[in-house]
Amino acid sequence: MRVEQKNGHNPRSAQKIHRKDVGSLLIEEIRALAGPSHDVQMVRERPWASITFSGIRHSLLISQAKGGEATLPPSFADQIAEHEFDLPGHFVADILVDGMTIEILSIIDPVCPVGT
Repeated sequence: MRVEQKNGHNPRSAQKIHRKDVGSLLIEEIRALAGPSHDVQMVRERPWASITFSGIRHSLLISQAKGGEATLPPSFADQIAEHEFDLPGHFVADILVDGMTIEILSIIDPVCPVGT
């Protein structure tokens, strides 16, 4: 298959630019769950792999958006554990909520990887 470039611009690379990475999608969804008075930031992302799967371990921190001490409702851990994340080509395999810190393991979906 031949991809033509017009004005030095590759149409396939333009499509990829508009896709969001898994970490950004996680931040958006957790921010929506935590509510407008909270901010969510990515602290660290590390590659993860087992014999059969590969993915990313994400460390996120929730803070109060307008200063002050941040607190989440006690039901937040249950709410995030039951949430169906919309991560094209990935799925959430593990979530750990510890106070205002969240550790999430996202796995590359072997059935429906990105780009298929």
